[in-house]
Amino acid sequence: MQASVTALVAPDASNERSPAVVGSYPQTSQETNFFDLTSLRAILWRQRWILLLVTAAALIGGAVMTAMMTPVYQAAATVQIEPQGTEIIEGQGATETFVPTNEIFEYLETLKAVVTSRTMALRVADDLRLGENAAFMGEMATQPVPAGMSAQAWAESKRQAAASALQGGVGAEIVMNTRILELTFSSENAALAATIANAFADNFLTNNIDRSLEANADALEYLEREITQTREKLRQNEMAAISYARANRIIGQESQSEDGDDVGTSTTLTGSNLVDVSSQLNVARAKRIDAEQRWRTVASIAPSQLPEVRDNTTIQSLNTRAAELGARISELRLRYREDYPELVGLEAERASLERQSAALGAEVKRSIRDEYEIARRQEEALSRDLQTLSSQTLDEQDSRVQLNLLSREATATRVQLATLLERFNQISSAANMQSNSATLLDPARVPGAPYSPNIFTNMLLSLILGLGVAFALAVLREVFDDRLRSPEDLEAKLHIPALGQTPHISQDLSTELESMFSPISEAYSSIRATLDFALPKAGHYVIQFTSSQPAEGKTTSAIAIATKFASVGRRVLLIDMDLRRPAIVRTMELDKPQVGVVDVLHGRVALETALLKNETENLFILPTGQIPHNPVEILSSGLVPEFLAKHRRDFDVIIIDSSPVLGIADAPLLSRYVDAVVFVVEANRSHFGQVKVAVRRLRDMNANIIGALLTKFRAMEAGKSINYEYQYYEYKGS
Repeated sequence: MQASVTALVAPDASNERSPAVVGSYPQTSQETNFFDLTSLRAILWRQRWILLLVTAAALIGGAVMTAMMTPVYQAAATVQIEPQGTEIIEGQGATETFVPTNEIFEYLETLKAVVTSRTMALRVADDLRLGENAAFMGEMATQPVPAGMSAQAWAESKRQAAASALQGGVGAEIVMNTRILELTFSSENAALAATIANAFADNFLTNNIDRSLEANADALEYLEREITQTREKLRQNEMAAISYARANRIIGQESQSEDGDDVGTSTTLTGSNLVDVSSQLNVARAKRIDAEQRWRTVASIAPSQLPEVRDNTTIQSLNTRAAELGARISELRLRYREDYPELVGLEAERASLERQSAALGAEVKRSIRDEYEIARRQEEALSRDLQTLSSQTLDEQDSRVQLNLLSREATATRVQLATLLERFNQISSAANMQSNSATLLDPARVPGAPYSPNIFTNMLLSLILGLGVAFALAVLREVFDDRLRSPEDLEAKLHIPALGQTPHISQDLSTELESMFSPISEAYSSIRATLDFALPKAGHYVIQFTSSQPAEGKTTSAIAIATKFASVGRRVLLIDMDLRRPAIVRTMELDKPQVGVVDVLHGRVALETALLKNETENLFILPTGQIPHNPVEILSSGLVPEFLAKHRRDFDVIIIDSSPVLGIADAPLLSRYVDAVVFVVEANRSHFGQVKVAVRRLRDMNANIIGALLTKFRAMEAGKSINYEYQYYEYKGS
């Protein structure tokens, strides 16, 4: 018998103890994300009462506080802002500057700060005499002057207190997507709130105008000083330029550009003469060249051949008369002799005409030569003058450089003075015009309803606060709550494959198990199939069901799995090996037996005698019988492995319902003799720390934990869909 026990316990001795196919289930170390959607939904469901109670308490507290708060009224006046202002005349204000588009927001924020400033509050307090207003200051307004304080100091103290109260109640906001500034004031007195809001608006507008006028006055004073200084500087510059020109005998005037502006250089008399002579020389040279070319052309030509001679009307008249006389002479010669008096007279007259014509031709030719000589002498004279003026101009250049510098400085000062005078005239004309970049849009009206307390806002804040506190408490509870709730928790935390889960059933459990298509019956069928796949195909294996603590469903699970194996034709022996608190007989509502597994182990009765009758075919139940006083000694002896070795071949599956692991040694001792251990965990009850200790104790005994079974699974507690619990296993046939 000892040899058989050794063979069953030793892992390498034989196949009587079939190892679990743990490799069929991937062991994962992945941790569940605490803030994923599933976990968040699970937290909300598990902590729903905390969330509801804390939120409800916050809402009730908010309602009570709202009812106890003093009503506060808020009046609002609106002002339209134009950052560029409205310029009536050019240069209307010294402070009128263009505000770039990207700086308008900063400009409006600056105006908001002006409204809520201490200076503005003091102006409003002085304007409305709020330091003496009992409706605003309360008892302080009517209190007598304290001892040791002057009346003036007491008045100033009340004024400062009024300003502080105004700063506490005033507000300024820019209406979204507009350039409208809303000025608000909150007070327990509705009429006083409207009055103060309007006072802030009026003083804001007045302050804007006052700043513009002050800026104009400062600008005028500054411009007057600058104009006086510039005038004196211009006088000195002009005197310096004139003195230098006189000392260097530079005579000229300021040259100007096409638009009439001085260009800063002067044209002297010598320079002007040089320009004129140079121009005249160019003209004379052109005339001389033209006259020279003409003379050279006619110098070798007879005067009578010159075009000017032929075209001369006088010469033409003389030649015509001579020709007529020649014709008369020829006619007379035919009739008379040479000494004929008329012929002699006509010959003399013709000779005289020819001499006159030759003399006139010679005179025309001489005039061409004389014209050339005159042009040449004029060119030579102008050339001499140009050389003289060029020498004088070169000598004058050094002096003109300094004079130009003095002239430019005087011109620049003159332009500066003109600009200052123009700006002075513009600001002087606009000094009395009160332009303003802000205008009153709507004055404040007496509010008809209180601004605070706002029941909607307060309740919304209470709701947000309540939800925040409730969620924080819920998360805090979850942080310290290490209960296992889902199959994913088993795999992630215990690193044990999850064989499946059974739903939580509020109806009669036995009735639900008997129904073939009930959710829990379908769940156990699935678990049975998973076990059948994980265990060796040869059969004849022993499975132990245990848990970390009592009442986690191990007995029910053992019975249900045994029944499912029997329903598929397997011979199943169900043994109640919980020798301290047996539960199979009570759970299955069987008659309490007189003998059981303890008697069989000791050989007092045969196995067949101790088996209980039941209605399930192929299912054989071996109860505990009488509870022994020494369960540890029984399990530590060789009786259990001897019994299993003897009857293993008689059954396809032997299922043992053992005691819980924690607190006693029964289950770890028994785990040495079985092929596989199914660890049962009750969802939402078993703590990770307890289960981890129990699993470690089993593994210390080299127990083959094939997987974990999660019982009483609540889908909503694990963050699953509400339909998961009731439809996942439920069969719906047509």
